[in-house]
Amino acid sequence: MLPEDNILFKGVDQSDCRRMISCFNPDIRKYKSGSRIAEFSRENDRIGIILSGRAVMERYDINGVRTIVEALGEQSVFGAFFTYSPSIRSVIEIVSETDCEVMFVKRSEITKRCENACPCHSRVVENLLELMSEKAINLSERIEVLSQRSIEDKLISCLQIIEDKTPQGKTPLIPFSTTALSDYLCVNRSALQREITRLKKNGILTISKRKFRLYHNKEQDF
Repeated sequence: MLPEDNILFKGVDQSDCRRMISCFNPDIRKYKSGSRIAEFSRENDRIGIILSGRAVMERYDINGVRTIVEALGEQSVFGAFFTYSPSIRSVIEIVSETDCEVMFVKRSEITKRCENACPCHSRVVENLLELMSEKAINLSERIEVLSQRSIEDKLISCLQIIEDKTPQGKTPLIPFSTTALSDYLCVNRSALQREITRLKKNGILTISKRKFRLYHNKEQDF
């Protein structure tokens, strides 16, 4: 997928977009599955765009315990600029789930004052601010999920958010494997698997690979 299709360049003419991307001096790299793409403590001035493939944002605490913070698909944007400050108590990394191609751009290249004061540059800065707002909403949703008391409530809250964001007519898709989902929900994998099995048995949830469906009319029977 081309970088001009990214949310950062929404509303920008394709020819202007290509010219701007060239002006930003992008660094495009390819990564094998399981490779570390970035570490926020070292990449504070760079914004990354996933051009192809899937990746996850991982947090490791001081004891080495992993938490999945965010799933990143094609055209996802990441960077310490949006959400995190480096901490000596934890490490945050972007790790590829599949083979990935990523475009890096320095934040300063986007936010610096344009000598020509061109409208397209101003639009990209507006899109960047809009993306920051979207990231803040995603963090709020994550807090909502983690604030649930039980594994069942965490799982259903997470799936409902995914369901609400899925375009009408399409089947909701869990962006994680079971292991990664347990790390995202901060719960034990075996306990999560048991909860999924129970919900399926009770007719509340169906899952085929990563596609799922929630039957909300069953929630009253919990």
